[in-house]
Amino acid sequence: MKKNDSAKTVKKRHSFFVKWEFDAAAEEFDQMSENGWHLVECKPFTQTYVYDPHVTYRYQIDCNDRVADPSRYLQTFAEAGWIPVMSNWGGWHIFARKYVPGQPEESYMIYTDEQSRKEMLRRSRRLVGFIAVLWVICLLYGIYRLITSVTQSGKLDLTDFWTPVLQALNVYLFSRWCFSVRSLEKGNKPRRFHFLIFVAIVAAVIIASLVSILI
Repeated sequence: MKKNDSAKTVKKRHSFFVKWEFDAAAEEFDQMSENGWHLVECKPFTQTYVYDPHVTYRYQIDCNDRVADPSRYLQTFAEAGWIPVMSNWGGWHIFARKYVPGQPEESYMIYTDEQSRKEMLRRSRRLVGFIAVLWVICLLYGIYRLITSVTQSGKLDLTDFWTPVLQALNVYLFSRWCFSVRSLEKGNKPRRFHFLIFVAIVAAVIIASLVSILI
């Protein structure tokens, strides 16, 4: 599927998926396709769709950043009836297959190396867990500075106040990601985290801190 294949209309959506949210991403692509919008490009914050109401696809994502022979890898999926959509920076290889009404949903699943998938999730959990610990240390130091400032001056310094607020938000973000990956490792489906809403909250906190400094 190319960008210019019968592309009468193009739509862009802004969803953010971290590396391990490939199942959630595939579900969103399926829902869009059921409404006639089919994925042609997937970037970190933007997905591009073309409109064709005459066909529906089912999407699957193989998260594999260690493909030794890309051409053979793609050929293997093509032989199984999968259309390569694209591969992106995060090691996502996105495939599509035309949906046939009445055909079992299990037939639209790809079965890749489960051990590699578990290893990817384990590496991701360790990384975000490590970052979460670093932010906890920063938060504790920020709280210490805030308490020290209030004790010495007898008043609240808004600059020292907003810093631990931002640190607490980052602790929440990476802790939430860590537990989400852990749920996936156990075979559970974690609740979707709306990262763009989180970014908007962080931006509001930063603006508020800048305003408090300037006033």
